[in-house]
Amino acid sequence: MISERIVLLAVLTAGMYGLSTLMKDGAFIFPFGLYKAGLFLVAIVLLIANRKRIGLKEVTLILWTAFLAVSSKFVMQLIFAERDFEREMNTMVSFSSWFFLGFVLFFFFWQMLLAFEDDTMYRWLQIANALAMMACLMMNLFEWLIVPTWMWLMSLFLSKAENPMHKSMAGLAGFVIVSSWCSALYFGKEAILGNL
Repeated sequence: MISERIVLLAVLTAGMYGLSTLMKDGAFIFPFGLYKAGLFLVAIVLLIANRKRIGLKEVTLILWTAFLAVSSKFVMQLIFAERDFEREMNTMVSFSSWFFLGFVLFFFFWQMLLAFEDDTMYRWLQIANALAMMACLMMNLFEWLIVPTWMWLMSLFLSKAENPMHKSMAGLAGFVIVSSWCSALYFGKEAILGNL
């Protein structure tokens, strides 16, 4: 129950941020630059709040959220000075790409750990959709990512074997993907993905 409340607070905070920009500027900005770093912070808070023994699934969870946070252009702009960022733009883009690749691989490994823990018929659906999500992320097919994401989330939440902390984190990752996809559909892919 603690995990669900923490994730709900994270989603409500993101929604309030989007609504506050709508009231101020007349634009509803849902996926913003802190999404990637926010997933990492929520994962840390979930581990602390649940007081779980750190196992392979928890280490993998921290790794994929950390790699995703470091791959964020927004976080890189905070770390590096503006003149360094402009001068070393190509290096930063390749740095971001390598960390994004690390995120995709660790995220897929985490999905596999969750699937192999499941003893129900949904295991194979989770594996198939995790493979489809990895293919979409690797080939930059963001438009097609929504279908395997929904299917993966449904098969994960229908399973009775999963840990509530990992289900909550999967739900938050699904929320980030779906809200980014919806915003990219409305504002344009480059306008949204360029800021993440």
